[in-house]
Amino acid sequence: MNHLLTKSRTAGALSLLLLSGALAACGGNNNENNGASPSASSPAASGASASSSAPAASADPKQLSGTVKVWDWDEAFQKGMIAEFNKTYPNIKVEVTVVNPNDYLQKLQSGIASGSDVPDVILGESAYRGKLFDLGVLDKLEGAPYNFDKSSVLDFTVPYISNGKGEVIAVDQAITPAGFAYRRDLAKEYWGTDDPAELEKLISTWDDFIAKGKELKDKSGGKVLMMPGLGDAFIALKGQNFASYVNGTEVDLTAKVKEPLTRLFEMRDAGILGKNELWTPAWSASMAKGEFMFYPMAPWGPKWHISANDPDGKGRWGLVKAPEGGFTRGGTAVGIYKDSKNKEAAWAFVQYAYLSDEGSAYNFKTFGNMTGSKSFYETHKDLIDAPGPYDEFFGGQNLAKYFMEKIVPDMKGEPQSKYDSVVDGVFNALYPLWTKDTSVTADAALQKFISETKNKASDATVK
Repeated sequence: MNHLLTKSRTAGALSLLLLSGALAACGGNNNENNGASPSASSPAASGASASSSAPAASADPKQLSGTVKVWDWDEAFQKGMIAEFNKTYPNIKVEVTVVNPNDYLQKLQSGIASGSDVPDVILGESAYRGKLFDLGVLDKLEGAPYNFDKSSVLDFTVPYISNGKGEVIAVDQAITPAGFAYRRDLAKEYWGTDDPAELEKLISTWDDFIAKGKELKDKSGGKVLMMPGLGDAFIALKGQNFASYVNGTEVDLTAKVKEPLTRLFEMRDAGILGKNELWTPAWSASMAKGEFMFYPMAPWGPKWHISANDPDGKGRWGLVKAPEGGFTRGGTAVGIYKDSKNKEAAWAFVQYAYLSDEGSAYNFKTFGNMTGSKSFYETHKDLIDAPGPYDEFFGGQNLAKYFMEKIVPDMKGEPQSKYDSVVDGVFNALYPLWTKDTSVTADAALQKFISETKNKASDATVK
């Protein structure tokens, strides 16, 4: 899933300058997948903010009508956002069907095959986004009637909303740059500080991370380790390698995972990682128990991880940049079915909910979700400086500002592929075995990883 955060009391010229610098850095990557400038396209004639393109048509929003079908798993978000949307577009009805993300792609493919049940607005969660893009069922958004301007969104996000041809076919539900959530109480007890700036120095490299992990293990008598399991560490290690590893049906898995696996096995063999598997009850319960120092966290994490699993943990958490840079965690793309009969109405909703200043402000204040639209960060500095909905869990730390100033400037985009879910699925099947059998080496793990990926992706050449 994918959702977010923000807070602190530091306003003033310095903070605004820093935020502007972060936006400038986002605009300066200049790689072939990225937009070139931070400018947003002009608003629609309606007067509703159009930070990323005009909503569907230039007509008065009250003149747009129709019924838009949306499949989503976050009913609370849709219920609130639709009410806001209808204040501007009163004649567009949005119907939501709640679909479990684990069933989403199969249900969508069944609907397309039968020609019956297909939504106008389609969501692509990170677990299957590459497969969805490869189906060719999402409309291209840079042409009519959408006229989406990709330079209006943060540059690192563009590859995550583009297909293999470089065509933009979706928008981001919310950005997902990630760092580490950490337990302030444990950091203070074992390292003498819970200050994010000081922790950044303590774990600036992965070598530092491993060294501090050994220290933590020794000081706590093995009661507190760095992370719950191999899966958590691999999210960050693999996620920091943004290079494309797929060229058609050629999958260079070695280039993608060899170095992350080597580091991962260093951590395992140093005894600084737990034995929990991601998303298990034990993994979720560990957040409140104080058994582990760090958890990979994107802006949606405070809602779906911290507040959900440690409801009494207000003030107990902090956010710090991961060693050697940021990575992405999760993420959901939102596109429009290419054969939709209600494209203008569907785009009006998508643009309002995920890109407009009004929709983005509601989304941010209510759920902590951070839009990909550059315009929002330019026009709503007041919201960035204000307390966010989950900042109280983080001791008053301004989460949104930390993400934008400390993590986003170094972020890069990663092209999406139908093989991404295969690779992730193979890793998820293998790492519990590597946790239990410590005789398995990183080299042996890589060869097993390659062979299993070949079995799962029989049409690909994997090396």
